[in-house]
Amino acid sequence: MKGQENFICIILTGLILRALSNNVVCAHPLYLRSMTLFSHIRTHHFRLSYFRKLVRMVSVLTGLMIVHGTFAFAQNHEIDAEVAVVNRATEAWMNGASPLALDILEQGLREHSHSLAFRKLRGDILTTTRRNQEALEDYEAILKETPESLAVRWAKWSVLTRLGNGDLAITELERIAQSVPDNPLVPLRLAQELRKLDRLEESVQWHQKAVELVPEMSGWRLNMARALFDVLQYDDARKAVQHVLKNEPRGSPVEMAARNLLMITYGATKERGRRYQPIFSPDGSAEDRKRWGLIRHQGWEHFAKGRYQEAEPILRELLTLKPTDHRVTYELGCTLMELGQHEEAVTLLQKSIELGPTSGSYSEIFLDSIFRIGQSLVALERWEEALLHFEILEEIATVPPEIANASPPTGNEPTTIDPGSGENIDAPTATPSGKIIDQEKLNFWLDKIWQHIPKPEKPTQDANETLPAADPSEVPPDYYTNLAAKKFKPDELFHTRASLMGRDADFSWFRFVIPAGRVMRDDLQVGNHEFIPIDPNDTFLATQQEIYLVFALVTASYDAIPLTAECYLEDSKIIWGEAPLVQDQVVMSTNEQSGYFVLSSPESEWTPGLYRCGLFVGDTVSAYTQSDEVRFRIMEPS
Repeated sequence: MKGQENFICIILTGLILRALSNNVVCAHPLYLRSMTLFSHIRTHHFRLSYFRKLVRMVSVLTGLMIVHGTFAFAQNHEIDAEVAVVNRATEAWMNGASPLALDILEQGLREHSHSLAFRKLRGDILTTTRRNQEALEDYEAILKETPESLAVRWAKWSVLTRLGNGDLAITELERIAQSVPDNPLVPLRLAQELRKLDRLEESVQWHQKAVELVPEMSGWRLNMARALFDVLQYDDARKAVQHVLKNEPRGSPVEMAARNLLMITYGATKERGRRYQPIFSPDGSAEDRKRWGLIRHQGWEHFAKGRYQEAEPILRELLTLKPTDHRVTYELGCTLMELGQHEEAVTLLQKSIELGPTSGSYSEIFLDSIFRIGQSLVALERWEEALLHFEILEEIATVPPEIANASPPTGNEPTTIDPGSGENIDAPTATPSGKIIDQEKLNFWLDKIWQHIPKPEKPTQDANETLPAADPSEVPPDYYTNLAAKKFKPDELFHTRASLMGRDADFSWFRFVIPAGRVMRDDLQVGNHEFIPIDPNDTFLATQQEIYLVFALVTASYDAIPLTAECYLEDSKIIWGEAPLVQDQVVMSTNEQSGYFVLSSPESEWTPGLYRCGLFVGDTVSAYTQSDEVRFRIMEPS
């Protein structure tokens, strides 16, 4: 900008000098000879006055140019002086002379009291000397003048997180989210941090915002479904899981994680969500409970004898008197199904599962509810949803052999009663012996559904093939030898990239994990050292050579424990056996609590996109040793 102004001034000066030269040419003596003396004098006087005005203009412009140049020179000199001070302080800091670096900055601030660069660098240095409150004061002073400074906000958030000020750190993250509304990692991190503080309802909102920004991330949608489940929004949770199942290929790791979560949302386990609180006291007033007791047997008798028209009004009244009665809810759902009211039947049967007891989840009532919901969905021609319910039954419909083949109790065995619940502790799960649902009946409904939706292809067999059930004489003599020589691959139920999807995995070894552009160790002479993230952020340029994941453990390491980080592009397809793009491993010594991973740039440079890093504890890297995850993104230089 300053160069453009100087250029314009030079052009104006050139034009003025050219005009003056034209006037001098017009006053040539050969021209004056053809004029009268009077007109000559008049013209000469006019041109002379015009020339003087131009001289004044040139003088003024020249003066402005000199002043502007002096100001620009002074400003450039001031900037150069600030850069020199910053370089000197940084060099002293990197050489381990933090007190000298702070002295240089203090002297610089006396001469340039409004320098934001000096305050930012001083705040960073103070964090490495554990003078965190003073660092926060410097960061806050900068944000008052330039609230849009993202680098300072990330630095402030990092200090608050390391100090354990969770609520203040979340407030700072919310301000960052307002500054960069297109960054999906910020709302996702907010959702995860809010869950750690048991602010589950707020966490759901930020999960939804993250999914809105990147709707193609199925793993993020499963995490949102888990958050909805924990605040008892079961229907919305199931819808989110079913959305993933419709978009993910059958048999993929993400689809397997979605099916596991679907089982949970349908009540196949003892989990009911974090906000679930079982109600032990009776509902309603004493008069309501008396009325409920008088008509309960009448409603059950009509239902048991198939008199559904008579049973419906009584069961509805019972449910009004006691809305949390899961057995009445189940009976009313079955009644409405038999009467052809399938929409309401599905709602009530699902509610009966949600209200059911946390023990005996595989009971006959639970499985029958799932089966009836599937039948009602077939009647409503909602084929995909019906298929999900019948597939759930395929997995859990048969009782384990040790229970099915057990001899029935004689009634003389001693029992152990739990004083809290009054239940028999020694009794097995409340499941009838033998098969609960006839497999032929289940196949009948599955075949009916496959007529309306395409049937998936069967996966090809690998080395884990089954032996042929054929006549031994027909088997080639070297068949078993060759089969034994093959490298059999163990069954891997979960992929490491999908093992945390939809799980309640907020209880980790790591207290925090902060991505940063640099890392420094504190300057304490004794005691356990702490590693400090410098230039923390979740966004880096593709030219970044190294990215640091600075972490602190919840408790100090009790032994020499290896920790591993493996990073992939999150939107890439999950492939079994795929090598991570970048990885690192550290070994925590006894009593250590702070450390960092170094993620070096791939061969050329980082590929732009979202990266997810799985963090593993122990000698092996598997879905069962994964403890936490952290994300960052790479962007092209602007």
